[in-house]
Amino acid sequence: MIESLLPTRLTARQKKEAERRRKEAAARKKREAEAKKRLAESRRRRDEAMRRAAEERRKREAAAKKRREAEAKRRREEEARRKREAEAKRKREEEARRKREEEARRRREEAEANRPKPPPVVTPPVVPDPEPNPEPEPEQPDPTDGTGTDPGETEDPDTTTPETEEPEDTEPDPTSTETAGPEPEEPPSSPDGEAEEGQVPEIEPRHYFDSQVDFSSSQNEQNNPVTEFKKTPDVFYDISFYGTDLRFDDGAEVEMWSFETDNQREQFPGPLARVQEGQIFQAHFKPSKGNHTIHWHGMEPDPRNDGVGHTSFEIAGEYTYQWVPEPGRPGEPNWGTAGTYFYHCHVNTTLHVQMGMFAPLIIDPIVHPDYPVTPGARRAFVDGPEYDIDTETLMVPYSMATPWHEKHHAAGLSGEDAGLNHFRPNHFYLLGGELARRPNRRESVWSLKSMRANVKGGSKKPTLLRLLNANYLPMVLRFLDSSGKPVPMAECIAHDGRPFRDTHDPTGPSQPCREAGYPMMTSLLRCGSAERWDLLLEPPYAGEYQVVVEFRHWITDEVLGERRVKLVAS
Repeated sequence: MIESLLPTRLTARQKKEAERRRKEAAARKKREAEAKKRLAESRRRRDEAMRRAAEERRKREAAAKKRREAEAKRRREEEARRKREAEAKRKREEEARRKREEEARRRREEAEANRPKPPPVVTPPVVPDPEPNPEPEPEQPDPTDGTGTDPGETEDPDTTTPETEEPEDTEPDPTSTETAGPEPEEPPSSPDGEAEEGQVPEIEPRHYFDSQVDFSSSQNEQNNPVTEFKKTPDVFYDISFYGTDLRFDDGAEVEMWSFETDNQREQFPGPLARVQEGQIFQAHFKPSKGNHTIHWHGMEPDPRNDGVGHTSFEIAGEYTYQWVPEPGRPGEPNWGTAGTYFYHCHVNTTLHVQMGMFAPLIIDPIVHPDYPVTPGARRAFVDGPEYDIDTETLMVPYSMATPWHEKHHAAGLSGEDAGLNHFRPNHFYLLGGELARRPNRRESVWSLKSMRANVKGGSKKPTLLRLLNANYLPMVLRFLDSSGKPVPMAECIAHDGRPFRDTHDPTGPSQPCREAGYPMMTSLLRCGSAERWDLLLEPPYAGEYQVVVEFRHWITDEVLGERRVKLVAS
């Protein structure tokens, strides 16, 4: 009894067995725990795979939905574009029909005016017709004469008609004194006459303007205006209009309008017009799509040849512009026109210039005997610095808003909101290049890819950069070295065709600023829309530089776009 209450002593064999069972139980628990862990991991991976599959499915469905929406939007835009094109075509056809009708009416009126007819005082004998009893007798002399002298000779038997006609002859005198301009007085007489007399007021002899004010306030569109005082030209250009799709260097392909000549067809910018001071310049212009003009920006010739529709006329047929640039005089700041200009259309100007209807215009100076020119060089103005002809470069910053290029010729002219007061460009370009090497490929855009400049102190004359800001934004031009540091290598020698001179002495000669001892050197230039600058480039050493053009916002001065070109100095 007492032995059973004492702890039982296990044998070694029993201890081993117990230890074995304990280890097996621990191993079994471990295996079960690992199995549960693997099952949980498997379930987690399965759930993750299902989640990823669902996410991929949602992404594919969203992408497919986006593609469907984009396709639907493209179809809607294509349909809207076709509608706009159809509407534009309809308006063009309607405008062309209206032009043809107006041209036919004008030609009928000209034919009527040129047809030999009796003097337009045929109405006075008709007015007294109700008073005399014999009606046929006063009508017979009317086709032969309207002066009132023959009735006195042929109507002697009539005692009443001479007495009645003589007072009537004095009444038409005020109307017959319209020698300077008969048009304003004839129309009021037509309502008083009969049906056949209505043809007489349509006879409109050519109007001679009494003054410049009379001329400027009487102009509208004309098919074929006459060039007054036309002379034999020294320089002649035959310019026409084109419209086509052009591809730019960033891949954008849009409809462009501009000018072309036989030598430069469907290129952008339009062909360069170049003339020397004192030469008679003529440009025969024949627009083929709507009304257009050519405004010689900065030249300001007489109103007939200035191409501003409000003070001149819009051309539907053809016209020959004619003007002479004023020669410069050494040391005279108020004489001379040599410099950089441009010409553009002045009909619906905001739209047509954005469409591309502009081109460079350069006036070269006369060669003065006191200022000879080195071979291979040219002077910027009559007594200005010489520059190297071979590297003369044109730079034209141009920003584009592609929605504007879908508008029709007369968008906004009828008072509708065509969006032309909100310019939001989405493309920015640098046009131009070396003037001596302009490419001549048809349907091409002349893009400025790189520049050359003659290093300062070398054997060649400096390089002249002609800057024409042809976009609707202010811009900033920077000259930098390869590391981005500003380099004051540009000398400002002229602005808008006017040289920079020293004018401190009102009685003495006005020298160019360089000759006066203070060249206007800079590494940065700010330029507004339509401004032109002539810059002499003199890099301090040979090598590569950067030319950076920033397109700025009008109000915030934010940089909206930027273009960079490499400048190699040698």
